[in-house]
Amino acid sequence: MSVLQLRYVTGPRRDQTLIFSGRRVRLGRSRDNDVTLPEEPAPNASAHHAEVRREGAEWWIVDLESLNGTRLNGAAVDRAELHTGDVIAIGDLELAVEIGERSRRWLTATTAIAILAIAALAFVLVRQVRRTSFEAVAAAAPQSVYLLAVDDRGQRTVTGTAFAVDGAGALLATNAHVVDALKRRSEQGLQPVAIMSDHAAAIPLRRTWVHPEWRKGSVEHDVALVELAGHPALTPLRLGDGRAVERLHRGAPLATFGFPAVSTDPQRPRGRLAVDVVGDVRLPYIEVGLLIAPGTSGSPVFDQAGTVVGMVVGGDFVTVNDGRGRRPSGSGVNWVIAVTVLRELLDGIK
Repeated sequence: MSVLQLRYVTGPRRDQTLIFSGRRVRLGRSRDNDVTLPEEPAPNASAHHAEVRREGAEWWIVDLESLNGTRLNGAAVDRAELHTGDVIAIGDLELAVEIGERSRRWLTATTAIAILAIAALAFVLVRQVRRTSFEAVAAAAPQSVYLLAVDDRGQRTVTGTAFAVDGAGALLATNAHVVDALKRRSEQGLQPVAIMSDHAAAIPLRRTWVHPEWRKGSVEHDVALVELAGHPALTPLRLGDGRAVERLHRGAPLATFGFPAVSTDPQRPRGRLAVDVVGDVRLPYIEVGLLIAPGTSGSPVFDQAGTVVGMVVGGDFVTVNDGRGRRPSGSGVNWVIAVTVLRELLDGIK
């Protein structure tokens, strides 16, 4: 059977290879495509840009009347046959083509048993890696994750979560809407403070920055930085990059560490670890469960390697009339914003 391989020549997924044996491969920005092209402020790709079709033993590239066209080896094409070594270009993204035959092999019973044994061992090892990775996160996070609260003559009120991103600069990262809430409370005479997990000492905040494109009521660019007074020594978490974010997919395990208000003692906060999987990816947003609740806004979100790939930005909450504020709706739909947006703000203040 004729098999098509497409290898990324450019872009954040450079050198990754996709293999297809079906009759049709769809390319475009929409997430219902087989090859999803990156979203950009001024995208060069259409939602459904082109298709690669298998006709007999041959593969053809067909442009789907896209706005900016499809190029094959540098030339614009509406429809053209593909050969090994060809390069498809859509905007700035290039994909190298390789076409081959996939042979069918009958496995002996011994070979099949060996493969099953290897698969079983791999399953056990993967489970062990996942468990160990998040145990390591649970052990390390308390040194880097802080409760943000307001202090009223010794009585503290939970506002959100923050985590260390710059040890020398004494910087914590959190949500812009959390910083906005702290600012409003400070105007009422209350003192915004940060308290490390499993500790009691409160550290006043010195300065704050919010992403210049954030707007109140929006999750877009909802990231901020907080500088601690006195510049105490911090243990920053390891931030992921664009490649770490691009690797996220439905079903990928994630963990978060934060302070749900309903179960947190602000006098001596103790962070909670929650583990779940990715429900959907709509970059720069990632849909998760993770037991997100009021107070966990700004919590770091970790992949299996213990790298921060995002930040809790919002949950599906409802307001209840029992005098105790907002509660999770029960839908389980909650959102994380990718760490790349936080990196934009960090780069902007340096």
